[in-house]
This record gives sequence, C-alpha cells and structure tokens, in this order.
Amino acid sequence: MGEQELFNGLIATYRELNLKVRTLPEERLSLGQSGNTVRDVVLEMRDDELRFSQALKDRLSGISLTGAFGDKGETQLIEIPSPDDTTVEVISQFGTARESTLAMLRGMAPETWDDRDHGPTTVREATEDLLASDGVHLEKIVALLGSPSAN
Repeated sequence: MGEQELFNGLIATYRELNLKVRTLPEERLSLGQSGNTVRDVVLEMRDDELRFSQALKDRLSGISLTGAFGDKGETQLIEIPSPDDTTVEVISQFGTARESTLAMLRGMAPETWDDRDHGPTTVREATEDLLASDGVHLEKIVALLGSPSAN
C-alpha cells in the first residue's frame, strides 16, 4: 500500500471515531458487558495507537519495530491514561497519539518505509497492520452500536 493511502486511512479512522462515537452519550458507549462495550473498543484502539507511536519512535531511533503488535509487552507505554477517562477523553488521547504517528511517518525518508535493517517488520508493514486493526475495531464499534450509521 502506498504512503498516501496509509495516511488517508489513518486519518479516516480518527474521523470515523469522531463522527460515529464522539457525539453519543457515555451511557450508550458503556452499555454491555465489560470488554464488550464501545468504550472498551476505543480504549483498546487508544492503547494500540500509543504502543504503535512509541514503537515507531523507537524504530526511528534505530530500535527494532517489534512490540507494535503481537507481544504487547515489548513496547512499554510511557504513561497509562486514567481508566476513569470518558470515551470522549479516550478518543482525544487516541487522536493525539495518531497525530504523533502521522507526524513521524510524514517526516520519514522514502527509503525508511521498507527498510529491514532494524528488524523483520518494515514501517510500511507495521502501518498496514495498524490500519487493518483500525478496520477490525471500527467494525466492532458498528456492531456494538447496532447500526451502520451509528447516529
């Protein structure tokens, strides 16, 4: 997948969260069993994005990109936001981390996208995985809300 497609997809995820989730009441986002609510999915997305952003920063500093996905224990989150944050706050945290990711990706030299000098996973492959994960999470959100428009 090309860089511009990846940028567009990463930006679209945040737009979707803002359009489909941000406007809904917290009560609706917290309905369901623990681990199976819209809020829980958004929390997972935020944590994945924080982990990815940190792994990308590490990679651009010359460290392997492992830990962005898969074994989530390898890349440590610098700060764990409060578990009591509202879904809107979590979406904002996701957006801040996504902005950081996009800024780092935009600043990379073209050859860095496919460089394997720092591990078996390229930045392009890891970013494609992140975008695929976004899609799975957004599908879960739509299913939990019970309608494709969620409005």
